[in-house]
Amino acid sequence: MSSEQPLHDAQKTVADLRDHLARHDKPIAFFFGAGTSSAVQVPIPGEPEKTQSLIPAVAGLTKLCQEGADALGQKFKDAWISIVKQCEENGQDPNVETILSRIRMMLNAIGNADTLSGLNKGELTILEESVRKTIAKIVSPDLSTVTDELPHRKFSRWLSKTSRQNSVEIFTVNYDVLFEDSLEAERIPTFDGFVGCYRPFFHPDALRRLETAPGTNWTRLWKMHGSVTWRRIEQDGRYRVIRGEPNLVGEMIFPSFQKYDESRLQPYSAFTDRLSRFLEQDDALLIVAGFSFSDEHINNLIFETLENRPRTHVYALQFGEIPEDSDLVSRAKQRSNMIVIGPETGIVGGCRARWAPIESPSFMGDIFELKEVEAVGAEFVGEEAGEPTKSGYMKIGDFSVFCDFLEAMTTG
Repeated sequence: MSSEQPLHDAQKTVADLRDHLARHDKPIAFFFGAGTSSAVQVPIPGEPEKTQSLIPAVAGLTKLCQEGADALGQKFKDAWISIVKQCEENGQDPNVETILSRIRMMLNAIGNADTLSGLNKGELTILEESVRKTIAKIVSPDLSTVTDELPHRKFSRWLSKTSRQNSVEIFTVNYDVLFEDSLEAERIPTFDGFVGCYRPFFHPDALRRLETAPGTNWTRLWKMHGSVTWRRIEQDGRYRVIRGEPNLVGEMIFPSFQKYDESRLQPYSAFTDRLSRFLEQDDALLIVAGFSFSDEHINNLIFETLENRPRTHVYALQFGEIPEDSDLVSRAKQRSNMIVIGPETGIVGGCRARWAPIESPSFMGDIFELKEVEAVGAEFVGEEAGEPTKSGYMKIGDFSVFCDFLEAMTTG
């Protein structure tokens, strides 16, 4: 190993994060992606010694939606392949959200006598509906068999034992109700932007004017990409978004800004504005978990705010290693207030390096270990080409491990 530049100190990085979380006067929010839902493991039916994700990650969800499209017939199968190719040609990851967004763009542009990707307007409508309903079905599992040891419950228990001057805010792009279920199970008062008793309706003013929202002892939960519990209804000649029981239609999941009218866009735009307002607070802390930073709109919002607010900090907890040419790496290297914690490397102070091989102190618990790695090239600071070595390995990017870490803060 080269001694010219130091490796990153995992102990200091985690200790800094723990100190941030322990402060009662600091505005704190969490941004959770699909990886937080796929972290919930359940036994495989007939194979109790093996487990699988209760809700698959984006790649698994995309595969299931493709299978649903294939089942509609050959022309739908061909159309899916064509749409994937279009996404790739535009430099987009062809996951279920980019594919659904493209289908909706096509629906917005197509005429009654036209075809796009081999489908007419009616057939595109069928494909869009198939994707929506597949997503809604997959993200609405039976939660009655889930134990109270799932990570979301541990996260909620940590919340219940903290007292803060500001409300803890949870931003999530997940459509499922794992957080809602866990917060209610731990009896945590939560406000999600909906008001009312019979059919709660979305009330954007409560996100803009603090005096119209519940007090700071209420946790905030903002569903950035909608929810399986949302529906759009017409009442007295006006449309509004309401919240109810989960449904398998999925009419209000994932925004398509090219197509939706104001009543549909309102929740999404209000939550995006709320994230921007949160990050603009002095000394704000945003912790990101289970999110791959593949959403360009959200990326730009976070990174541009960090550039203008040097006292705002973002910790990005990553389950896997991030490619060197990714947008997250290039942007984090330009901003010292963006800390990326990956398993083998981290970006701290704008520098990417491996974690120093240290003996783990007790407060690190199960989030850090030593592993043998083989350096095939001098890609990061602190290593030389071809030199095998021991390196620190951080596991806090696994949402389950992160929640164990939070729970240990309140019990240890």
